[in-house]
Amino acid sequence: MKIAVLGCGSLIWNYGSLQINDDQWHAGGPLLPVEFARISGGSRLTLVIKPGWQEVNTLFAISGFDNLDEAVENLWVREGAGTGRVGFYNFLNGENHLSQANQAIVPALISWGKNSGTDAVIWTDLPPNFTDKTGLAYNHSGITTFFTGLNENESSSARIYVENAPLQVDTRFRSGFQLIIEQAGNRKLPNVLI
Repeated sequence: MKIAVLGCGSLIWNYGSLQINDDQWHAGGPLLPVEFARISGGSRLTLVIKPGWQEVNTLFAISGFDNLDEAVENLWVREGAGTGRVGFYNFLNGENHLSQANQAIVPALISWGKNSGTDAVIWTDLPPNFTDKTGLAYNHSGITTFFTGLNENESSSARIYVENAPLQVDTRFRSGFQLIIEQAGNRKLPNVLI
């Protein structure tokens, strides 16, 4: 079984224990509604699926496992997310697991799967939590308040995540992050495509 692993954030530059063929990520993953909308460890504002938002290019790699259960386990161990936090869609038999909120992405996955040469796809299926974690509105003002309120270590961790996100993942708020980072006197986002 050929299993695609979707990525748009830290999986791309920090594999950890994730096993992928040839240590290579490919452009041309499915277009999905992704945004910097989840507060993760180190006060990083991370990329997650956010239904109803702008669709962006994702990347994919081929799992080092040819068994779907093993590939899912490998991803949840890498993410420290627990078994229920990895979504999958088996193109061979339609079996799937994903959060109720993300059911809207199924047609995009199926369409992509028909032309991808893969038998299944897996991804980290964590929900947005910005407002829940910060108490701030999820808009430019709220995000600016979040970034400017971080201490030096948190700010560095948050910057590294945004700066390392592939440029293909051109979200609605990405250019706003660049402006916030520049206003804080930090370097611009790199012009490097993965």
